[in-house]
Amino acid sequence: MSRWFPEHTVLWLWPHKTDVALAAFERELDQRALRRGTRLSCVVAGEGVRYRVVPWNDELASPLQRQVLAMNCFTEAYGDAARGWTLRQQPARHGAATLACALDAALLDRLAALAQARQLKLVSVQPALMHAYNLGRERIDAGLHWFVCIDGPWITLLLMSQGQPLLVKSLSSSNADLGRVLDREWFVLGVETPRCPVYVTRRALAAGAEHKPFGTGWHFVDLPPLPGEAASHSLLPSLQAA
Repeated sequence: MSRWFPEHTVLWLWPHKTDVALAAFERELDQRALRRGTRLSCVVAGEGVRYRVVPWNDELASPLQRQVLAMNCFTEAYGDAARGWTLRQQPARHGAATLACALDAALLDRLAALAQARQLKLVSVQPALMHAYNLGRERIDAGLHWFVCIDGPWITLLLMSQGQPLLVKSLSSSNADLGRVLDREWFVLGVETPRCPVYVTRRALAAGAEHKPFGTGWHFVDLPPLPGEAASHSLLPSLQAA
């Protein structure tokens, strides 16, 4: 490939204990034997990334204030451990909530070190939810809808309306009936409108394996399976590792 157009590879960091996941990621880098200077994006899935909806506040509207508010949302949910995380959130619109994600800063440093040791250019670290959303967004209506990302042992639910997040939640996929899970969240939110579409993307299974049924009562729309190999433009700004 021409040196004017360096290669761009997207690799996934799947949900495992961090050391195990990084070891698997390192093996994949070595097996691929990428050329020096290859642009590398890493997509972090499952328990490796956390999400929160940051509400709008007229008194905290500047970018810096919104960032402080996002940190407060994470520390309220996860405690002081969140202060060691790197946060990003989507650009704010006046009066609208935003979606924020957080990764451990130490994980970003280790990913950057693995890339640097192989003379690769780590250009972004992306949250799996947003990467997957953007891969399927051309098939997603802008109105009220659920987006569900199933990446192995984790399910992440995202309720969106006209580009604004209303709820985000991660839970174990073990024995989960997705239809009942959505019914419960719908009831807790007190939504009185008819049920909205549910767009679902999930990790592809090995040949011969079958996915669990989603349950009943909702209109489920299958999106292309994970992982995606093409680079994407994130709904959230990429988490820069260096």
